[in-house]
Amino acid sequence: MAVMQQVLCLGLIIACYCAASGQTAVRRAVVWSGETACGYKTKGIAPDESLACGSIETPRGYVSTISHNGVNLAVAFLNDDDYMIVATQIKNTTDAPFGFDTDLWGAAHFRTKDDYYKAQKPLLAETSIPSRDIVRGIKSGVVLDNSIDNFMAGVAKTMDVRMVRRPDGTLIRRETIIDDADAKREAGSRSEIRSEHAIGAQERIRKTAMTQKWLPASGSVKGLVYFRRLKDADFVVFSFKLLDTTYIFRLPRST
Repeated sequence: MAVMQQVLCLGLIIACYCAASGQTAVRRAVVWSGETACGYKTKGIAPDESLACGSIETPRGYVSTISHNGVNLAVAFLNDDDYMIVATQIKNTTDAPFGFDTDLWGAAHFRTKDDYYKAQKPLLAETSIPSRDIVRGIKSGVVLDNSIDNFMAGVAKTMDVRMVRRPDGTLIRRETIIDDADAKREAGSRSEIRSEHAIGAQERIRKTAMTQKWLPASGSVKGLVYFRRLKDADFVVFSFKLLDTTYIFRLPRST
């Protein structure tokens, strides 16, 4: 029964991955586990292939590793309020370069772990969020917030009391409604702070995101890959393709 459940679950994940990435078939897949021999493997993985799974404990948490035919993949799953972030390192120890595309890496979000093992449909199956989209989103959000803030400051009014001289020479107090200069000044200050914060956030994304699409022989690359975070999903299954093989990681999480 356990083996049959694994087959059904893997089939569902592969179907979700193909639907999300637009691919038609995945014949070679490996499910990571803490065992050196890894977890479930599709029939496309030959018994004599060089394949090993592992886990490394670091001060920031555990790193899951897969070494397969000269390609080493290490991933760590990080918590964030807005995104699910995968810190990734790929090493190519072969003598041939290869290309890959993290934009096509996928995630299937399940409400519970039981839903996954019962082969229920996920809440959502989609590919990663390109870092360029996150950078654009940060800028768009700041522009909108600044626009709203400046608009509200523009409609803010205050009362100005002035002494006005009548034709007969006497002075009287006259109340006049004018723009609130303090509100405009404060809105401008907030806009400047938002813009500076956004520039810093964009720069961090650009510096840390994995944007490289190829690896030379004996080369390596590391960076962050971003996925949407669903608060209702307690179990997420990630699918990462390198060369002709999809590597699957199952992540229980708390909302």
